[in-house]
Amino acid sequence: MTATVSRRSRIGILGSGSAAQTLGTAFIKHGHPVMLGSRDPAKLQPWQAGAGHDAHVGSFEDAARFGDLVILSILGSAAEDVVRHAGIENFNGKVVLDATDPLDFSSGRPGLFVGTTDSLGERIQRLLPQAHVVKGLNTVVAEVMVDPTLSGGDPDMFIAGDDDRAKQTVTALLGDFGWPVIDMGGIESARWLEALSLAWVVSRTAPGRHTMRSSSWASDNRAGRRHLRIVGGLAL
Repeated sequence: MTATVSRRSRIGILGSGSAAQTLGTAFIKHGHPVMLGSRDPAKLQPWQAGAGHDAHVGSFEDAARFGDLVILSILGSAAEDVVRHAGIENFNGKVVLDATDPLDFSSGRPGLFVGTTDSLGERIQRLLPQAHVVKGLNTVVAEVMVDPTLSGGDPDMFIAGDDDRAKQTVTALLGDFGWPVIDMGGIESARWLEALSLAWVVSRTAPGRHTMRSSSWASDNRAGRRHLRIVGGLAL
């Protein structure tokens, strides 16, 4: 059975970087107790002191056990190891919001270490067969994650996952931040959401690059033309 998230549901965030801290602070403001998990919880004490009494810090395992919903806000290259370190059983029955990207710079140019025929989101779902993984928030920078108006446009957030109730939970959670959500279907669509982040990175590093704030698509439907916007970025 898919866990649901209420106003006081606990959020466990695996990660200690700017995105994890930004998300943690925002969720606390919306009434959720939050625990950030890190290999070195002591370095998160300044965040905890500033975020209020609903802010907690601990190990990856502590955060995974704490959360009614768990967010992965870590380097993609470390994601699977971190999940294993947190304890597979601590994710069972939970919604897992995967904000990671499989970015790979080992060749000297930006790329993905998995893509097209597989994705990091799918790998995480296979690693956590009793959890409900939803890909999302991986296509925007930290501050835009919690305030889409900072994009300077009218963005939508794409998500992907196999469990409809899990996606409904994530949609409601992101709605609190002001995100309209577009469901891209099953977790295999994480391949395209992860590639989208790579496209943003390439746009920022290519010679003669443009300042890419948003990209737009238009789709026809019975009501006329609906313009869908996303904001390029990284979950840092």
